[in-house]
Amino acid sequence: MADIKVQKIKLLKIWEILHRRADKDSPISTRELIAALGELGITADRRTIYADIEAMQSYGYEICKRRRGHDMVYWIEKRDFDLPEIKILMDCVHNAQFVTEEKTAELIDKLADLGGSSRGELLKRSAVHFDTIKHKNDEIYKTVDRVERAIETKKKISFKYFLLDHKGERVYKQGGKPYFEEPLAMVCNDGDYYLLCYRAEEKYENNIKIFRIDRISDISVLLPDISDEGQKALVKAASYPLQAFKMYGGILRKVTIEFEEKLIGVVFNKFGEKTIINKNGDRYTANILVQISPTFWGWLMQFPAEMRIVEPEHIREQFREWVMLAVEDYSDLKEEIL
Repeated sequence: MADIKVQKIKLLKIWEILHRRADKDSPISTRELIAALGELGITADRRTIYADIEAMQSYGYEICKRRRGHDMVYWIEKRDFDLPEIKILMDCVHNAQFVTEEKTAELIDKLADLGGSSRGELLKRSAVHFDTIKHKNDEIYKTVDRVERAIETKKKISFKYFLLDHKGERVYKQGGKPYFEEPLAMVCNDGDYYLLCYRAEEKYENNIKIFRIDRISDISVLLPDISDEGQKALVKAASYPLQAFKMYGGILRKVTIEFEEKLIGVVFNKFGEKTIINKNGDRYTANILVQISPTFWGWLMQFPAEMRIVEPEHIREQFREWVMLAVEDYSDLKEEIL
């Protein structure tokens, strides 16, 4: 009986070793495979390894082999993810601010294993990454897990929400009292992760309230079910990230902007390639749906004299007042120069 159990485990471990350590560029030999099994307390010899590999191949396991000198070598050619796919995932993890440095390292190692030992190590060695500001809330995995469970089971959640003071210490909102929310979805936007919740109050655009997930602590899943209205709001939430700037809340408005030809790509990148752009002389116009907020004004200020709001007039006036307020704050610089 013990031999039968060991044999079943051995086949699983052979597949695990091949999947983790062997690829076309770095296959594993029969001798190395026997040694790897031995480290796990499983005995094997060349004859049994040959038989095991053939048995696994006959049942559809795509194990490649070839002769190298007097030995056979093995590898797995077809994997769940190709190297370019793994590279993209690794870069996304590196650039995700909400994933802590420790969790980033863990995820990168797991993703590298998907490509096999030699390819995975090559991906890690060849990666070039600019310094990404990483948040320090190591509760984020627990938060994501519980939010996902609440969304799946249509339950409400409670949590505490905090900001950071000048020393980087937590300052809890509502005096540390918990929030009770109806979660709709989690959205990754511009390097951060956000939780979209349903709020019945009219002051919230689309009845959606936003929280940064790395600012959430002490989260619990509650028994009360999400309301029918909350379920309907989820449909509206689908277009929310496109309208928002860094998920900053604001009033949703239709705005016509005018810009130079060189900013066509910028507009497509920000508002999507389905945006309708019209040629107007030597400039271009687009009607966009955005949330009016300081981050929208800041985005416009990147393109002085190259982009402007055409209408509505009251939005133009709001932007002008915001710009004038910023200029007035630096009026002393003009006096010093004079």
